[in-house]
Amino acid sequence: MNLGLSGKRVVVTGGASNIGRAIARMFGAEGADVVIVDRDAAQAERTAAEIRNDGARASVVLLNVEDAAACEAEAGYIEEKGPIDVLINNVGWNGRQEYFLGLGPDRWEQSFRRNLYPTFAMTHAVLPHMVKRGEGVIVSISSDAAFGEYRTSDYGAMKAGVLAFSRSIAKEYGRYGIRSNAVMPGMIIPDPNDIGDGSYWNVDTGVGPKEIANIEGQTPLRRRSEACDVAWTTVFLASACARQLTGQTVSVSGGFAMPR
Repeated sequence: MNLGLSGKRVVVTGGASNIGRAIARMFGAEGADVVIVDRDAAQAERTAAEIRNDGARASVVLLNVEDAAACEAEAGYIEEKGPIDVLINNVGWNGRQEYFLGLGPDRWEQSFRRNLYPTFAMTHAVLPHMVKRGEGVIVSISSDAAFGEYRTSDYGAMKAGVLAFSRSIAKEYGRYGIRSNAVMPGMIIPDPNDIGDGSYWNVDTGVGPKEIANIEGQTPLRRRSEACDVAWTTVFLASACARQLTGQTVSVSGGFAMPR
């Protein structure tokens, strides 16, 4: 099946590690020109090299997506070399899981800056270029925690914000030929080889074998999702096969959470 992604320019934030790495590599496998936006230079270059070795084009842009002005500048720089056809807002972070009363203002702010703000900043930077051309695709990575789960109050609230934001963009800018959708991964336990030293996910989340077994036991398909599962869904939503899909949310969790 031709997904219509060959030659398309795809920007993947947080594209060096974990889910972002899987997404970037899968777009490369479809013949896209992948731009990896990340703060981890070594891991980003490693992922880009793997894409190139597979015969596709890949480049790296080092960027702190918590800086809106820097996002605006880098989006302009990327556009000078070619149009951004697809934006994947993938940056996210879930620190050590705690009950809400164990979290304070510093943690709330950190969660906002790493989970919701980057989606605002990159979309605000890229969207004007898409509007001008009259086409574009945005896929934002949320989380099943957006439905509300134990010990993820801050993270879940920010990821719920990603969902509302994605739908608003779909309604406001669909008239310009722009599609906006969201993907909600379930628990993804990354392979240590897929995470660089500078990744947000290079932390102890407090999720151990007991928590993992509990989630698997409550999952209809009895298995946790992997990064590649999220990547397949993301690539589909960005493809020509999904040309009539916008404002939609897809949970990739084996049925653990089902959108209401």
